[in-house]
Amino acid sequence: MLAYLIRRIFQGFIVLVLVILFTFVLEHMVPGGPAVVALGHRATPASIAQFNHDNGLDRPIVVQFWSYLTQVLSLNLGYSMVKSSSVWYLIKSALAHTSVLVAVSIVFQFIVAIPLGAVQARRRNTKFDYFATGITFVLYAIPVFLIGEFLISLFAIKLQWLPGLVSSTDGAFSIFLNPVAYILPILTLSLVGIGGLSRFQRSSVVDTYAQDYIRTARAKGLSEKLVLRRHALRNSILPIITIIGLSLPALVGGALITESLFGIPGMGELTLTAANSQDMPLVVGTTIVATIMTIVGSLVADLLYAVADPRIRVESR
Repeated sequence: MLAYLIRRIFQGFIVLVLVILFTFVLEHMVPGGPAVVALGHRATPASIAQFNHDNGLDRPIVVQFWSYLTQVLSLNLGYSMVKSSSVWYLIKSALAHTSVLVAVSIVFQFIVAIPLGAVQARRRNTKFDYFATGITFVLYAIPVFLIGEFLISLFAIKLQWLPGLVSSTDGAFSIFLNPVAYILPILTLSLVGIGGLSRFQRSSVVDTYAQDYIRTARAKGLSEKLVLRRHALRNSILPIITIIGLSLPALVGGALITESLFGIPGMGELTLTAANSQDMPLVVGTTIVATIMTIVGSLVADLLYAVADPRIRVESR
């Protein structure tokens, strides 16, 4: 298990270094280089030369990348001229909002999608299965922004049951202080994932029902509920664990839209603001942090998979 964990951490570190290399190349491909990004297009050649000298940009490219890599790994992501603040300070403040929103969304998806897919598999080819399949296909196909706009129009504007904007004055954990305000954002971020996860869960349970040990359990006289709960559900959950971890990039991308719709000051809104204002250091910083979140999500999914499936631990030895 320890060797498996070390190997996965090493692979994640390699991916992170490659992404940092990509962002380094991206910054240097901007016309005029990082100096023009920081000083603006009206910068004089003398000021650009001075900026390059002060920041080591006149040194060999390999030395520049090594310095850039060490700065990023020490969380020194540069300075945002547009926001007049450290990039890491801005990201750290926004990351808390996004992390809480994404975590609650994952839990909500898991609670709804797993039982729904399991019940569909148990009642496959019935009217309930056909109806649930149609609903999940629709949810999976609709873009996140369209779901958000529909929920705002219906519940916030027309019915006026729920607020359409989230007050960010209470900090990142305002979701627990004022949960009603986060109902629409969580639904917006979760409905697409529920559609996909429930379909995967249904297929996984159906495949598990075809295994020999399921027929043996039925032959022993166990009821369908016990067969599903004790045998089918645990084995069918393994692929879902991986899918949940790998769906983290999509959740982060969906958070970008969701936070913009509901005024949540998270990573999504910060990335969108940085892109619109062409704030290159902030764009690079949010890209690197999103990559780290993806790697961590994949690593957690692999560890949960190894815990749930003893065969992985045996193979890792």
